Amino acid sequence: MKKILYFMPLPIIMLIAWSFFANSKAPDTLPKALPKVTFRTTLPDTLIVKPQSAQLKKTLILTNLLNGNHYTRKKLDDDMSVATYKAYLESLDNGKLYFLASDIKEFDKYNKELDDYLMKGEVAPAYDIFNVYKERALARIEKLLKTIETMPLDFSQNETLETDGKKRAWATTEADLDEEWRKQLKNQMLNLHLGKKKEADIRSTLTKRYVNYRKSIRQINSEDVFQIFMNCLTESYDPHTTYFSPISSQNFNMSMSRSFEGIGARLRLDDDYVTIDEIMAGGPAFRGKELKSGDKIVAVAQGENGDYEDIVGWRLDDAILLIRGQKGTMVRLKIIPAGSSLSTPPKEVRLVREKIKTEEETIKKKVVSQTHNGKTYKVGVIEVPSFYIDYKAYQAGEVDYKSTSRDTKKAIQELKQEGVQGIIMDLRNNGGGSLKEAIDLTGLFIKTGPVVQVRDTRGQIETETDDDEEVAYDGPLAVMVNGFSASASEIFSAAIQDYKRGIIVGEQTYGKGTVQTPVDLSRFVKGEKGDQHGHINLTVSKYYRINGSSTQNLGVKPDIALPDALDRAEFGEASERATLPSDEIRTAKYTLAGQITDKKVETLRKSFEKRLKNDAEMKELVQSIEDLRKLRQNTKISLNETKRKQEIEEYEKKQKQKANLEDDDESPAEAKPTEEKKEKKDLYLQNAAQVLAELIGIQAK
Repeated sequence: MKKILYFMPLPIIMLIAWSFFANSKAPDTLPKALPKVTFRTTLPDTLIVKPQSAQLKKTLILTNLLNGNHYTRKKLDDDMSVATYKAYLESLDNGKLYFLASDIKEFDKYNKELDDYLMKGEVAPAYDIFNVYKERALARIEKLLKTIETMPLDFSQNETLETDGKKRAWATTEADLDEEWRKQLKNQMLNLHLGKKKEADIRSTLTKRYVNYRKSIRQINSEDVFQIFMNCLTESYDPHTTYFSPISSQNFNMSMSRSFEGIGARLRLDDDYVTIDEIMAGGPAFRGKELKSGDKIVAVAQGENGDYEDIVGWRLDDAILLIRGQKGTMVRLKIIPAGSSLSTPPKEVRLVREKIKTEEETIKKKVVSQTHNGKTYKVGVIEVPSFYIDYKAYQAGEVDYKSTSRDTKKAIQELKQEGVQGIIMDLRNNGGGSLKEAIDLTGLFIKTGPVVQVRDTRGQIETETDDDEEVAYDGPLAVMVNGFSASASEIFSAAIQDYKRGIIVGEQTYGKGTVQTPVDLSRFVKGEKGDQHGHINLTVSKYYRINGSSTQNLGVKPDIALPDALDRAEFGEASERATLPSDEIRTAKYTLAGQITDKKVETLRKSFEKRLKNDAEMKELVQSIEDLRKLRQNTKISLNETKRKQEIEEYEKKQKQKANLEDDDESPAEAKPTEEKKEKKDLYLQNAAQVLAELIGIQAK
């Protein structure tokens, strides 16, 4: 999910700086004596990764920033140490495939001691654990490379593989790990076999995969380890507080700049898989609508006919270099769709690289016809990809700067001219953006009043208001949301709901109710400028609805809840570890628009529930969602070829049924380029239009 940044004013930065120095402690004032860390690894000295002297400064800076300036005011103590330790083990060996139970027993001495080491600027325990991991991983890869050459491709036996590492215990013997890896390797071979690869190609692909993996492990340097470990610490405070090393910070700043070339997607590394973190509005990936957040990229090819390069196990920066390229060139990706089993056959996605400009993000509009009770209504639909603004033009005082609210206002005027009788604001998959734009967009539908409340680390509450009395549209309004509508999307939809200005239709939203600000660590090192120490995105505030409740974890619950395919234990803010709790503050003073009443909502809900029971397509959608949930709950997969084919066919059948019913994109051009594109059925939008059409009829009485 997108990590939305709200850039805080100078006083907040100054407060952080003052608080940092006020809370700083010299390391030698801490009373607890700690044993010197001795590395357990038997790796040759040239392969051992060691902490650098500069990381002493950064560790002290980070711990002081977190202790004194994080929104929660949590102190670094034994509980935080336990959380950081657990997260670090998971980040290195989430599948329990490298460490032995005896390793974990030895590491457990750090379980409640990491806080004490960190407060002294000491990170050696993290490197001790990492070097054992490196030793185990390199040794395992050497075994695998030999096994790949000789292991028979026999998929006739009835055996299964548990794909969820959390359900496995740490192996007690090397023989136990050998058996687990035999199944892992057999599964990888079976996947390639089902992908129509020949035996020689299967062995060649896997050999190349693990040679690359060995190379990537050997390339992990001291700063890489520091970043992994520090993010286990920061994310023990909350999921959105993140440390960026100097190189990662530069890459992050580049991705946030006004333009760059690529496919328009930000990537992250999940275990050994390069994964789509965010689709950027306006880019090839966004327009193609074939990639989604959470998709895993397993291979990359260049041009129409280039050979695929397997990138499982690659370093993230190496994978990014392979995916990037000159604008106008094609890149082909093989992906495993989000939520699918790793055994799912990859699908191909073709994209032409472009120069991505954030100012090219824009809303889209269209008019749909919807019949209710024998009467046909014209409904305008405005798709909002993100809450964007050209800050440079805005700050320069340009009159016609580009932004979500300005583009929406223009779209509303055009839809009015087309005679629409109601408008749907479609915020599905909108991860947020500018807080200013969330306020200004709300202002298009209300006269004046508060939009959101923000509470900082000191407990002070600031109310952000819309002061413009002009209302761009005062007619029937619906807002569509889903599980990937977050942050600024939640501010807007919550305000519309609290003012009773419009009806909210869709799924429960993501639930991100926190605010981050970037802090350059170099500002705390005397005499040093520039991004020499990286930066931290620090959670400093929390936002609240005008009714005093919080969207944190809870999200915005729709008035009309459409079938939700997401498992909230796996998706959304509440699924993250160390997520901040939802709470309440005092209610802001505001005047209801009153266009939505409880009675109207109840009427609309009953009508929808009737359709849910009687409409064939809706019943099919509900059933397909339920079937997919049951399939996903089974984390064991068969290593028998016949049974695996049946599992895949069943899953793909259910996935296709669901996709055909809920799809909101356009179908690819048909074989003949002269034929027009035909829009797929979007059952969710259709239901939102039905709800709005009924609302139009009710309000017309």
